[in-house]
Amino acid sequence: MLRKISRIVVFFCALALVTVGTALAAAPAGSLFAVPKTGIDGVERWGYMDGTGKVVIECTYAAAEPFDESGVAAVYDDAGRAALIDAQGKVLTGWQTAPQSIEYENSIAAFRYTDRTIFFTASGTRIGEYPGAIGFPVNERVCVKTGEGREARYGYVDLSGTSVIAPVYLEAGQFSNGRALVRDLQGNCHLIGTDGRELAALPAGADPATLTIYNDCVIILYNRADKYALYSVEDMRFATSYSYDEILPFHEDRAMARVGTDWGLLTVVGTEAVKPTYPYMSYMGDGLYAVRGVDAGASVIDHNGKEVYRTDTYAGGFQTFRYGISWHGTADGDVVFFNASGSLKKTVSGIETPEIVAETVAKVYKDGTTQYINIYNGRTLYNNVRAYDLEGGIHVTTETYEKYLGMQEDGTEYGWYIEYPRLSGMENEAVQTRINDSIRAFFTAGPSGQSGRIALTATYGMSVEGDVLVVWASGVSDLGEAATIWDTSIGLDLNTGARYTADKDLFNDKLLEVTSKLLPQSAPYYGSPRMDKDGVTFFRDYPATGTAQPYTESMHLTFDQLAEAINFDGACYRALTGFTGTVYADVPYSHWAFDYVAEVSSKGLMTGDERGFRPESPILTSEVCATVARVLELPDGTMPGVDASKWYAGELGAVYEAGLLDGFDVYWFDPDAVMTRADAMQLLANVLTHQGRAGTEMSANEVMSNISHFPDAERVPANRRRAAAICVRAGLVQGDENGLRPSDAFTRAEFAKIVLSIAEN
Repeated sequence: MLRKISRIVVFFCALALVTVGTALAAAPAGSLFAVPKTGIDGVERWGYMDGTGKVVIECTYAAAEPFDESGVAAVYDDAGRAALIDAQGKVLTGWQTAPQSIEYENSIAAFRYTDRTIFFTASGTRIGEYPGAIGFPVNERVCVKTGEGREARYGYVDLSGTSVIAPVYLEAGQFSNGRALVRDLQGNCHLIGTDGRELAALPAGADPATLTIYNDCVIILYNRADKYALYSVEDMRFATSYSYDEILPFHEDRAMARVGTDWGLLTVVGTEAVKPTYPYMSYMGDGLYAVRGVDAGASVIDHNGKEVYRTDTYAGGFQTFRYGISWHGTADGDVVFFNASGSLKKTVSGIETPEIVAETVAKVYKDGTTQYINIYNGRTLYNNVRAYDLEGGIHVTTETYEKYLGMQEDGTEYGWYIEYPRLSGMENEAVQTRINDSIRAFFTAGPSGQSGRIALTATYGMSVEGDVLVVWASGVSDLGEAATIWDTSIGLDLNTGARYTADKDLFNDKLLEVTSKLLPQSAPYYGSPRMDKDGVTFFRDYPATGTAQPYTESMHLTFDQLAEAINFDGACYRALTGFTGTVYADVPYSHWAFDYVAEVSSKGLMTGDERGFRPESPILTSEVCATVARVLELPDGTMPGVDASKWYAGELGAVYEAGLLDGFDVYWFDPDAVMTRADAMQLLANVLTHQGRAGTEMSANEVMSNISHFPDAERVPANRRRAAAICVRAGLVQGDENGLRPSDAFTRAEFAKIVLSIAEN
């Protein structure tokens, strides 16, 4: 079934997340386990739960690994850094550059980098940083490698990093109880002490199978006849004869040994704890072994050969013990969990690919989702269900789309596995249906230009930007070194259901011209624009290379930066930003008065004509009066001497009847003339007085104190100085380096800004 397709988690950052090494075992790992929580943005955050399903360390990490038996766990942040934490979530080591791997041994953590290793104790104390380190510090010695390929040599440094045994060996093993095995340039092996001196010669004609000393006392040798034996470095004698066809590395105090086709177990002193009688044997962890005889069944034995579990029917073999529990499948498709003590033998149906994550918890694939269940009763403790609530009573759930394509060369299935959102609870069901249909069509179509026969694994992210639901894919297309990122997006209008894309609906034809100046112009090129209420994020997608997964880099550009390429009058931009203004060709987004002109136009306070808004044109008296009448919502009136057929007659009359032309000579009043700044300030001062604004009453001294700092204050007509002072005090007029310029005129753009200050009050 397609549910068996492995899921690929994509982290959108330039640094690839690393894997954690071996030696992961019990407390507090037995009680705490890592769980993911996926946010609405599609980003997984990791934390830890206990065996009851209670979150004990919040999901705040980009990745989290199991706890080691020493009581520490490795976690990663969004910056690609790693740290060790304790069971309370306390950071012990400080945040480090993320290593290639983290390994544990004897309560020491090794942060492995390409060219060095940093060792920490379980309490977070830094032991040191060692270029070329191999293995772990033992007997205050660290094995280090210098050079590469045929020039590679091995030696040892002390904990301070000082060389104590020169790098002159072809191979070198880790110290154990003051002894280490090394291989010289002639290919001969020696047993040396911590000072580098040879302690004893190995038997002639023998060679170590590995350069490891097991349990501080024994090594595995093989001879020219390809026979194996155990040799004690404690008293320099053979613990066994060369009577074995194979001896595998020790696990704790037992080593698997083969005679002919049969396997048994040897102790470190060379005795046969289990006679070689089993055609099949494999180590399962926790000192336990899976064995098969000549019958159809299979058993688990302890290190002395005692049978602790047996089944006559199974499928897929026994799995490695973790936290004292193993499992196997059955011919009926069930899973049987069991332990070595016999207190657990639990059959669970309807689950796939179990992974033991704690003493009582398994991660399984069940009912189409990954769940964490209690092994003993089958109850689900946690399920990373993607469900969200948006404003307006909108609820988001997650749907899946699967398509089987075939089998890979290794026998595993491949195909499409896609998660996508589905909305419910919208008041307008027609809009809701339109949005859901668009989302499903986007995800089930897959990446643009991709063949439907290429593997695809993806989930989604989403955000509400203004009145637009932006939804994006977060996935990987194809397999192996052909794998690429899928991160394209669409926008859905929550009011109309319209589907938007940045390329088609947000940008104009200047996109390439503008972005070529803002985005790096080197391959791989930035694309996949994702819109938001403030701008657009562009993504640079890197394909898979070697063992590295594909990844992406991003760069966000604001609407200010992209202004020349944005269709500000389009439905997409308006829905994203809530912009309701009128856009004129002669007032582009880059114009300082764009927002003011757009707003006064949308409110009907000022309008343009077929020529545009004419922002730099001096404003006419009729335009000033009409705008003021609209701001104050005055009823139409009549003014003596004004032609009633003129477009401004009613609004000019309204201003006149409201007394806002006090201080003007009505006989010489010319509505079609440009209004000087001095006259405009008089009208504005009258408006402020009409509105009952504070500060409109002032003495002669106050008048001069408000305008005397302007270089042209004396040029302000005496009958306009009080009005000018009122406007300056109210902040309607600031002047410039030339002063108040009373005989000049306000431009239409300048007056648009001024009138909005009046409208706000």
